Amino acid sequence: MPRGEIVDRPMLARACGCVQEFQVYKVDKYQEQRRAKFQSTRCPACVEKSQETHRQAHVPKGEAFGRLPAGAVVTLTRQPDGSWAGTIAADGTTVEATESASGPQALMVTLARLWLRRRPADPK
Repeated sequence: MPRGEIVDRPMLARACGCVQEFQVYKVDKYQEQRRAKFQSTRCPACVEKSQETHRQAHVPKGEAFGRLPAGAVVTLTRQPDGSWAGTIAADGTTVEATESASGPQALMVTLARLWLRRRPADPK
């Protein structure tokens, strides 16, 4: 990072669409590269949100099944083309998915993970 006097603070759009302040220094031979990188990356809040979504999407399959509540209703249907379709309904949240190549086991994991992402927030 450059040091010294900041001469401008323009608001620039980041790759995520958020607009944030970019600092322009009086002496900065890499200003154009810094500006390009700033505009091609996401803001810290959007990075954190993306990482949290990624963590939720990749819950280990055993944990995903274990976090489904008692009374969860699972429906699997074999389609005429050989693919599988299914739903999980629990606690007022229903999700649907289709699995064409991997079969019913992979579909169950997908459904459980989808349900975990879409379920209402846990009361605290």
